[in-house]
Amino acid sequence: MRKTTCLLVLGCLLAAGCDRGADSGTPGSAESTPPPSSSDFGRGDATQSERTWVGLLPCSDCQGIDTRLVLRATGGHREYVMTETYLGGPGKNSFERSGTWVEVSEPVGGEPATLYILDPERGGQRYSLQPDGALELLEGDGKNSSQDVAYRLQRL
Repeated sequence: MRKTTCLLVLGCLLAAGCDRGADSGTPGSAESTPPPSSSDFGRGDATQSERTWVGLLPCSDCQGIDTRLVLRATGGHREYVMTETYLGGPGKNSFERSGTWVEVSEPVGGEPATLYILDPERGGQRYSLQPDGALELLEGDGKNSSQDVAYRLQRL
C-alpha cells in the first residue's frame, strides 16, 4: 500500500511539473493568451456546467494533500465539492466538504484576475484562475503565496 501511495504522489508531482511549462510559450513571443474566464459558467436556467481541478498541495505535517475541487453551476445555483486526502498521516486522512461559490473579478498583485471564492458568506478560500487554466490558492489577505511553493490545482 505504501508503495502505491508513493507511486501516486510521484506521478502527481511529475504531471504537475510537466503541465506548468506546457502552455507558457516562449519568452518574448508576440502571442499573449488572455486570462480564462468562466462567463459561460451557469448562464441561463437550462445551462449546466461542471469543472474539475486536481493537485497535490503542500502540507506542513504530512507528505502532501491530494486535492480535488469540482465547481458546478446549474441555472443560477453554484455549488462545490472538495475532497482532500492527507498522505502519510495517521488515522482518518480523507475529508470531503461542500458549499456554495461565487466568481468575482479583483486585482491580484496589481493585475486583473478572476477569483473563485468558496463559501463566500463565511470568508472562505479564494482561488485565482491562472492563464493556463489552473487555480492558485490565495492567502487570507487575497495575495499569492509568499512561499516558494505554489498552491496550484490543475484543470482536468
